[in-house]
Amino acid sequence: KGRGEKKGKALVLFDVDGTLTQDFYEHAQAFSDAFRQVYRVDADIDCINHHGMTDQEIITGVLKKNGVPLEEINAKMSQCMKVMVRSFKKMVSRSHARALPGVRKLLKKLKQKNVMVGLVTGNLEPIARDKLRKLRLNQYFEIGGFGSDDASRANLIRMARKRAANLSGYEITDSQIYLVGDTPQDISAAKEAAVKVLAVATGNYTREELQKFNPDYVFA
Repeated sequence: KGRGEKKGKALVLFDVDGTLTQDFYEHAQAFSDAFRQVYRVDADIDCINHHGMTDQEIITGVLKKNGVPLEEINAKMSQCMKVMVRSFKKMVSRSHARALPGVRKLLKKLKQKNVMVGLVTGNLEPIARDKLRKLRLNQYFEIGGFGSDDASRANLIRMARKRAANLSGYEITDSQIYLVGDTPQDISAAKEAAVKVLAVATGNYTREELQKFNPDYVFA
């Protein structure tokens, strides 16, 4: 191998909802199913501003708002996540959600250029994988950090970096990592993890709203 070949490689990490794909209505339904079955609570995730939150943060936020004690939320969290995964799997085949324009082309181009790509998503991993399989995008993403790993998005970036380094054998420094996301939470997580961030106005936030959070780059 050439000298320094293992020294570094760029890693591009993508959020899923609103960045790679349209929102899956079935994901919201899976939350409601789990709230009912596990906590006996009839609730909808839209009772809080959940955009950019990890699935574990959403579960906690919705249930706290509905009067469930934190101790009970945490005690049943893994059971809640299992029910969500099962529920989503049953519904995903009927989903009308699509990949966002240009996504497939971009991923093909990055693959041709041998750029490593991964995921950083608040989705539980089985749910993220089911979404991407449905849209025939899963094969592009060998590694990631997922909402089932941790509630903190910044920690998910750190996990994805570690997994990418282990998989590739390359040393990956913070300056070689780019996070692509559509919410202010993506921007703040990237800053906390000391990586570059490309904000895209393809979700619920406008270019102007994202610009206020000072991403490295912003695209409409």
